[in-house]
Amino acid sequence: MRLSFIFQAAKSGRQLLVNCESQATGHRIMRIRERTKDKLEYLHIDPWINQEVLYKETRKIKTLEKQNNREIHISRLT
Repeated sequence: MRLSFIFQAAKSGRQLLVNCESQATGHRIMRIRERTKDKLEYLHIDPWINQEVLYKETRKIKTLEKQNNREIHISRLT
C-alpha cells in the first residue's frame, strides 16, 4: 500500500512553488523546488535591510505540472 502511494506521488507534478520567509525581517520570496527534496533553507540578500540573511521555506503554494513544449517549425509560421 505504501509503495502505491509513492508511485502516485511520482506521477503528479515534479516541482513545487513554495513561499520562503526571511528570518530577520519577514520578507517573502517565492521559489521553485523539486518535490522529493528537503525544505529550502538558503542565504539571500534581504532588500529591506540590504544584508545577507537566512530564508526558510514556510509553505507550499502549488504544484507545478510538467509543461508540454512542442517544437514550432518555421514552415508553419509562413
